[in-house]
Amino acid sequence: MIRSWSMATGGLHWETSAQVTLPPTSYKLQLFLSSESKTLVVLMSEQIYAVSLTSGKVKWITNLSNTNAVSYKYMHIDADHTYAIGITDGSHVTVATVNLETGKVTSQDSVAASWITPSTECEVLTTAKFVCFDTRMKHFYSLLLPEGRVFLASTLSDLALHATTTKDVMLAQLQDDTVALRLTPTHHALIRLDAAGAVHLTKDLRQVMVVGTTSAGNTPLVLTLSRSSTDTLKLMAYNLNNDMAVEIEDLINLPSNHGSPEKLFPYTFIRRESGFGYKLLISSEDHSAAFFSQAGDISWVREEALASIVSVEMADLPVSEIQAKFEEEFGSEHDDIVTMFNRRITTQLSELQLYISETLDRFLDNSKLTAYEKKKRALVRDDFNIHKIIVAVTTAGKIFGIDNLSGELVWQTFVPQLIPYQHGDTQTLPLFVMRTTAHFPHPPEYAVLGKHQVTGKGMLYVFSPISGRPLDIGITGIVELDYFVRHAFLLVQHDAHFLRPIILMDPDNKVYVYPPSCEDVLAETASQQYLFSADRDTGVLTGYNIEYSKSSGFVSSPVWTANLPRESQVIAHVVPKMANDHVHSQGRVLGDRSVLYKYLNPNLVVVTTEGKDEQEKSYVNLYLIDVITGQIVFSANHARSTGPVTIVHSENWVVYTYWNQKLRRNEIAALEMYEGKTQSNTTAFSSLAPPPPPIVERQAYILPYIVTAMAATVTEKGITNKHILLALADGGILELPKALLDPRRPINPTAEHREEGLIPYMPEISAPKEMIVNYNQSVFNIHGIHSAPAGLESTSLVFAYGLDLYCTRVWPSKMFDVLKDDFDYWLISVVLTALIFSSILLQKMAARKQLNAAWK
Repeated sequence: MIRSWSMATGGLHWETSAQVTLPPTSYKLQLFLSSESKTLVVLMSEQIYAVSLTSGKVKWITNLSNTNAVSYKYMHIDADHTYAIGITDGSHVTVATVNLETGKVTSQDSVAASWITPSTECEVLTTAKFVCFDTRMKHFYSLLLPEGRVFLASTLSDLALHATTTKDVMLAQLQDDTVALRLTPTHHALIRLDAAGAVHLTKDLRQVMVVGTTSAGNTPLVLTLSRSSTDTLKLMAYNLNNDMAVEIEDLINLPSNHGSPEKLFPYTFIRRESGFGYKLLISSEDHSAAFFSQAGDISWVREEALASIVSVEMADLPVSEIQAKFEEEFGSEHDDIVTMFNRRITTQLSELQLYISETLDRFLDNSKLTAYEKKKRALVRDDFNIHKIIVAVTTAGKIFGIDNLSGELVWQTFVPQLIPYQHGDTQTLPLFVMRTTAHFPHPPEYAVLGKHQVTGKGMLYVFSPISGRPLDIGITGIVELDYFVRHAFLLVQHDAHFLRPIILMDPDNKVYVYPPSCEDVLAETASQQYLFSADRDTGVLTGYNIEYSKSSGFVSSPVWTANLPRESQVIAHVVPKMANDHVHSQGRVLGDRSVLYKYLNPNLVVVTTEGKDEQEKSYVNLYLIDVITGQIVFSANHARSTGPVTIVHSENWVVYTYWNQKLRRNEIAALEMYEGKTQSNTTAFSSLAPPPPPIVERQAYILPYIVTAMAATVTEKGITNKHILLALADGGILELPKALLDPRRPINPTAEHREEGLIPYMPEISAPKEMIVNYNQSVFNIHGIHSAPAGLESTSLVFAYGLDLYCTRVWPSKMFDVLKDDFDYWLISVVLTALIFSSILLQKMAARKQLNAAWK
């Protein structure tokens, strides 16, 4: 996607879609601007796009011939031609010349380069020089474009420079014949190439984080950023034509929660009074883009990390100060009567004082309140618990607290060394709710688990979901673990302070507890704790049981193993039941008034695999596995089908989507599991003594949509009907009643079916536009939907995230627990008042009648 943005407001001018079949990791995007023809030239893989700068329309598209496995990564442009430069690993460099007006390829030449690899740092200078730095041999290579046929080589030691490591070395293009070589994250060097291609050291820049280049009039400038203080950067601008004289020296205010700057895009100009002015676009390591004007303050910021959310939770807001004092009113159970009475009187007087103070603040001018005080007063739980904080964790290591009513960023924090776990094409940063706001006066506590960027070992960040501030561990909230984490889960049991510990397992099957103070909680129930792992690389699923001894501590022992051969199928998804799901009814009442009991196995996990059979035809397999015993409760095969598969697993049912290759359509399948009309255990479910194999009802339907994500609504008690939320590729979010996906829908309904309320079976799911919950507010590239309960049983809160964000409320069974807006309060009041007066009047009349009757 190619977009043009307004430099003043950050608004979108136009966007154009470019169709590229290769994955983004296999090519390098290059953009060049031809100011004469007002054309933007874009190189992507083996295709070159010419786009009009004013309208965004594509002028021409050229496909470069590729017979020698050439990877085109670089480009240069002059008045009449575009030069695409490709590399062949360990062999040569190819230069393709393309006419800028017509897009026709005029020539393709090869230059020998046996040293070049895909990891070699290369850049194209504006003076038509192609320069590379070989990180292995620490050599510079330069080639003159387009007539050059031999690379000129020179060494790094010739410049009196030294690179301690090669992973930090990076080459950046500057203006004319100057390049910037990054030796370490805080050490750069400016290097100039002469007409023959030889290199010379221009300036050694130490303690410099980012280097950028621009020009003001005919004056080429090099701008650098270095850290001045925690929230301040120092900006320096050097004149390349005047022996690197300093032209600009200023301070830039960039908060530390944006991390270190990674790229600098400057724009400088000659001021009317004297000197130079500037505007800057800074891209930081937290994936944010900040625009700065001359004053050094931020004009606007785009938090692009919000497009890469991987974990979401909705946190309840704390109660108000008056409600919090209710907990203190009666004191402790260990207090005597006098103490409890004194505490109650004191607390009620304090509540009265606080109530009077808050009432006066509503009527008096509160403009003197600070922004923090106003925000603190707004972050209070409402009567129906609809106002919440959305805690979102991103792959950039940045965590956001978002107000679900306004969409405002309440807080944001950045953990620089935190990187996600990689599982195939999926990145994960698990978010654990260790303690909620329900346990006053204990503060709520959340934790994010990831890997350390340098060591790769486990790393925890513990924080408050209301303020985003770190908890427990000094001032950073970071816990660096001294072991690699293979598996992690949150324990159901909690300690005396209502804190649920995190259980971590390393590759040697040793088990750890965080925080360590909760080890006693795990020790009491260690023999009852089971965990499992699924290895996508080998296709092996393994179940473990935790054992505890004072000598060796906690250790996990394998209990069972299931092998899904990697040669024939690949594990695509492992989906347990939703943690915040509630089951209200254990059975389903049939038309004959009998009960069909649900198969409610809390240890059931859905595993899907994708593969190809002997005839090279794709298929999708689905397994329901009890992770305590390893028993495969149910399995299904969809021949000539493929992913992507989206799954929802709740109560006793599973709903999933897939692509039917044979019929070339999307299908959605549903299956439900029942024990039968008798229940084996009415108190608790045990996988070690399971009921008979469940009765499985399943059915598939035609779905005329492309689904990118799917979830089910969640309510406070689970009484409300379930609805399925589907994020569609066309930008809609479809709210589909679960009743439409009932696998028991009959083809020929009987009286009992109608009594039960079953809908007659139709092969295609027809969803009217009224079921699109976001109406005309399209949201694209959604890869996750999170649902959370509100205080009202009828209401479910929904947050969809991806490239776009969308938050709303849905009512699957309508608002049955709230009076309607058009409720006639006046009529009810008049009727009640009339009934009260009538009852009083009739009472007096009856008393007088009895008195008169007594005198007769």
